[in-house]
Amino acid sequence: MIPMARPEVFQACLEVIEAEGWKNFSFEKAATLSGIPLSVFQEDFTAPLDVITALFRQIDQEVLETFLPSPDLSPRECLFDVIMTRFDAAQPYKLVLQRFWEDWPHLIPDTPALACQGLTSMGWMLEAAGLSQQGLPGMLRMQGLTVLYFLTLKTWLADDSLDLGKTMAFLDKGLSHLEKLAPYLNTL
Repeated sequence: MIPMARPEVFQACLEVIEAEGWKNFSFEKAATLSGIPLSVFQEDFTAPLDVITALFRQIDQEVLETFLPSPDLSPRECLFDVIMTRFDAAQPYKLVLQRFWEDWPHLIPDTPALACQGLTSMGWMLEAAGLSQQGLPGMLRMQGLTVLYFLTLKTWLADDSLDLGKTMAFLDKGLSHLEKLAPYLNTL
């Protein structure tokens, strides 16, 4: 498990990613930029991908601290709200996520770890929405929601509108597709 990094160390990493992109990120650059010794970065991170994992975990935490599901909502509506809350929590990091999104496909070794973190994050989003992530149906929910989240993330990164209309429409359509599969998942 990756502990939460010290805010100043984490922020220095994010600033380098914003300025130079993910493929040009290094802890040495973050240390030089911040004046924090490189050894401090090593105490908080074991590898560069830990920075993105820490960002996802921070966004997860913000969502879980602020999201209050309404008992009047359907599971689909609740998932819609929790994912949109996640995008609200991610807004301050949009440029970092944009830079990462542009570069990570070129860094194939990071893909499995990113997929695992995506599954973990979406498991927490299912929990926040009151949906189980247990058993085969739960695993399939997590996988479906993870794919939908990453596709919606791509839409969100390009959506500069104030109301996030394109993002909401894409997410709503994707949740409709997942909802059609739900009866099959509940019979397993």
